[in-house]
This record gives sequence, C-alpha cells and structure tokens, in this order.
Amino acid sequence: MQVHQGGTRSGKTYSICTVLIEWACLNPNAKAVITFVRKTYPSLRASVMRDFFEILEREGLYREANHNKGNSQYMLFGNMFEFISVDQPQKIRGRKRTICFINDANELSYEDWQQLILRTTGKMIIDYNPSDTFSWIYDYVLTRNDAEFFQTPSLDNPYLGAETIAEIERLKETDENYWRIYGLGERGV
Repeated sequence: MQVHQGGTRSGKTYSICTVLIEWACLNPNAKAVITFVRKTYPSLRASVMRDFFEILEREGLYREANHNKGNSQYMLFGNMFEFISVDQPQKIRGRKRTICFINDANELSYEDWQQLILRTTGKMIIDYNPSDTFSWIYDYVLTRNDAEFFQTPSLDNPYLGAETIAEIERLKETDENYWRIYGLGERGV
C-alpha cells in the first residue's frame, strides 16, 4: 500500500498516473483492472482523468478505439483502466480490481475505503492533501505496517510556473495553516 501526502500541485496525482501507465506497458496482457476513484464523477473527470489522458496523448499511447467513454474505461496493452466515483455506495460493492488508486482520498468515508480495499487484490494507492485535522487515513491507514508513506511539498515540483510558486509561497504570510498543508504537505491543525 502506498500513501502519498502532499501539498497542492506537488505532482502526486500526475506521477501516480504516469507510474500506472508505465506498469501497464511493462505488464502487457496481464488482464489487470486498474481503478481510479474519486468521491464524485465531476471531480474525477476534471482531475485524475484529465491527467491520465494527457499523459497518454503526450506519450503517443492514446487510441480512440481503446476508449470506452460510456463506461469510463480505457484498454492499454491488455489492461483495463476504469474511472469510478463513490458518490453512490452500490457503485463500489461487488467490483473487484487488481490495483486501486484513490485520488484525494480524504474526500471518501471510512466505509468507502473499506469497500474498496476489500475488493482490491493487488496494490492500493492513495493521495491527498492533509487538510483534515482528524481522518480515517491517519487512524486506519498510516498506522498499518504495510503502508509506505511519501510526503511531497509543493515546491519540489519542478514543473510549476513562477506564478503558481509565488501564490503558494504567499501562503506563508497570509495563512500559516494553509502554508503547512498546501505548501509543505504537512498535516493541518
């Protein structure tokens, strides 16, 4: 299990998408189901889904014939990537998968987490901004002996533009807690 805690725009989601695409390339015809999850479909579509397809396009891997837009699925080298939201509990019950990536995991409930992990046969990956003082992530995930923890400050992302960096750094003077969470990737207070 991998836990990626970090600041805003630290590159967590984009990096995880890149690694999962690379995994599919290195494991052709594994018939793996790789599920990308977020609380609501609009937020899923506007974030992790956008990053995933941007990477495929950039790498010349996108094929229209492999994209089932109606089911929010993409076939890549014999592996299926699916995109689901958990805003309706029945969407996650009964579905099994090989790899599960929960984007902005702190949006989900502990029950959502339990249903997803019970149906994941391989690796579980989560990312989040540590904006909550209390969370099931802190109590039930980070305390596990199989949790690999990664923390990424925003300013470690070499692809951020000067305007974005300046805005993030401005938090130092305007909101110390926001700076801690969204700049340094540390747990909020």
